[in-house]
Amino acid sequence: MVLDATPIVVAGGRSLRFGSRDKLVAELNGRPLIDRAAVAVARATRTDPIVATRDRDHASRLDDAIDGVTPSFVHDDEEYEGPVAGVAAALDTVDTPWVFVCGGDMPWLSPRAIRRLGERAEHLSPAGVVPVSGGHPEPLHGVYRVNDLRRAIEGACPRTSLRGVVERLSPLVTVPATHADDSLRHSLADVDEHADLLSGGAATITQ
Repeated sequence: MVLDATPIVVAGGRSLRFGSRDKLVAELNGRPLIDRAAVAVARATRTDPIVATRDRDHASRLDDAIDGVTPSFVHDDEEYEGPVAGVAAALDTVDTPWVFVCGGDMPWLSPRAIRRLGERAEHLSPAGVVPVSGGHPEPLHGVYRVNDLRRAIEGACPRTSLRGVVERLSPLVTVPATHADDSLRHSLADVDEHADLLSGGAATITQ
């Protein structure tokens, strides 16, 4: 059974480390990063994603780069900063009890890994389920109960990071990435610089 969740793809970043070009439309093996992320989360949840962008022009550019799914778009909530701004805007349009939140720069997202997090959420019914890597939760690869995540955002300082928001959730189930299978470890990888497009082991991922 697939968890009743809406995928939220956070795509409002400025890609400063990547250079002048929007990294989300950069291609990996012939497909834009945003397309890879959007299709993967749709496969995992059987639901088209909500993509959170900076503005209408950015949404139009990303929409042109996505093929195979039909995303809806929201624009970052100006009350917040960083990924929280996109998540807050998306939550206003969600009608499922759960969401899966990820970054648009995660081309190796694994539907299998996402579904396994969803299975934990369904079985344990926590406020959220997130992987832990390097001793810290990875909030941009998490399954969250909508009402709990909304309350955590509303109760946090507008400048609180997404990690800070997620750490307010209780109970929060964490999954050590070092103890998980390869699908989760690969799924967590993102692209910050051009060199990252040449790494990540995409050919070995089992989806």
